[in-house]
Amino acid sequence: MPPISVPLRAPELAPGVWVQGPEVSIRGLRGRVVLIDFWESTCVNCLRTLPYLKAWHQRYGGQGLAMVGVHTPEFEMSADPALVAAAVQDLGVSWSVLLDADRATWTRFANKYWPALYLIDARGYLRYERFGEGAYGETEDWIQKLLREAGNTEPLPEILEPVRPEDRPGAVCHAATRETHLGFHRGRLMAAEGYRPGEEVCHAGGEPPLPGMFGARGLWLHEAEYLESREPGAGLDLVCDAAGVNLVLAPDGELEIEVDGAPVPPEERGADVVEREGRTFAVWERARLVSLIDSDIFRRRRLALRFPRVGTRAYAFSFQTCVRPPLPDTPDDASQTPARTDSSAGK
Repeated sequence: MPPISVPLRAPELAPGVWVQGPEVSIRGLRGRVVLIDFWESTCVNCLRTLPYLKAWHQRYGGQGLAMVGVHTPEFEMSADPALVAAAVQDLGVSWSVLLDADRATWTRFANKYWPALYLIDARGYLRYERFGEGAYGETEDWIQKLLREAGNTEPLPEILEPVRPEDRPGAVCHAATRETHLGFHRGRLMAAEGYRPGEEVCHAGGEPPLPGMFGARGLWLHEAEYLESREPGAGLDLVCDAAGVNLVLAPDGELEIEVDGAPVPPEERGADVVEREGRTFAVWERARLVSLIDSDIFRRRRLALRFPRVGTRAYAFSFQTCVRPPLPDTPDDASQTPARTDSSAGK
């Protein structure tokens, strides 16, 4: 993405709840370089950007860089200050975080994506923007450039090495299944019963859904943003093309997961998946993004989820597409495309 060719005065942050202080303003930070990060605690792309943000805060926080996280919720639940504060603590975010519940700051920046990074120079002008994952080296190079412009003469470190293999040059990004919402507002439910807003519906299940859609079994309550399990053993079925699979769930709870009719193999288990007596379960605390599948291999998968508890709310599946660079002398698959991260890597 090219840099901003005509610097514009950065808009001021709108009033909101500061779930982590100190409370700051763009005007009050004049003289420092400011990094604004629009993020959402249930957004996988935002969470994958966090290691770089933490490194930049540690590297440059004492050299003139100020960082502000603007948490703009995608779901009604993620507008809860207590939930966001818990996420900030659990994720180890150490800079100021503004809860932008009514999207006022989002609107002032004319933002459209999670994550979105904006760099503001010491004079208060927007100089650089980045949407979605990736371009971490380029972003850090701009941080250093603006710190130099601001008068920093201290030695600056070498640009950070990629923290994941799939962030390195030569990584492969496939055309993965797009984010799949479950509620009737944006969902793609493949079921003869269809959506019935605000009603409890008993789904019979049936043929595996098409990629980008999902199926349901058992009794589910249909709401705009989510489906809620209304009987023990209610299930969801998903067919997807991905290397990793995540699901936004609330409140705390567990579910049993199978892939292609079998427990999840150890090499594909997400961070929240555990084994019990030969069966695999995802277990999570508080409402959040739950990691179901985390693999180095991109392929088609058929997931079957069973929810033992009544009252579990399922919001949206998201997918990881990029895998590590191929080994030397390994022929590239014709279906693979060069690594890239653009706005499609965000929401």
